[in-house]
Amino acid sequence: ILDLLFNLATWQAYAKLQLHTEETLKSFDAATVILDKTVCKFKQITCEVYITTELPHEHVAQGYLQAALAANQQGTLAKNRGSPSYGKKLNIQTYKFHVLGHYPNTIQMRGTTDSYSMQPV
Repeated sequence: ILDLLFNLATWQAYAKLQLHTEETLKSFDAATVILDKTVCKFKQITCEVYITTELPHEHVAQGYLQAALAANQQGTLAKNRGSPSYGKKLNIQTYKFHVLGHYPNTIQMRGTTDSYSMQPV
């Protein structure tokens, strides 16, 4: 876990730099590769040891969703409060994790992330 935290902090430090050189971009790219390997190792080894479940507010929200779906199908509102919490696993197959690998190239092409906005004008 400490390796993961260190690599996340290193990656974020590079991402937050306001001035990059070729050397910092190379180091940032290397840190991104290391972070990817560390996250995969964390998922394969550490996450398999622990049983994780939904947080209480996620469980309640899931109950409301199931009740709403049942109401739409049956025309009545029947909430199932006794259902067990669902197991949760770390999902690294998301857009957020995918985009991490593109940060160094994006900074090289567009500049640092504080120098532009993606909001439409």
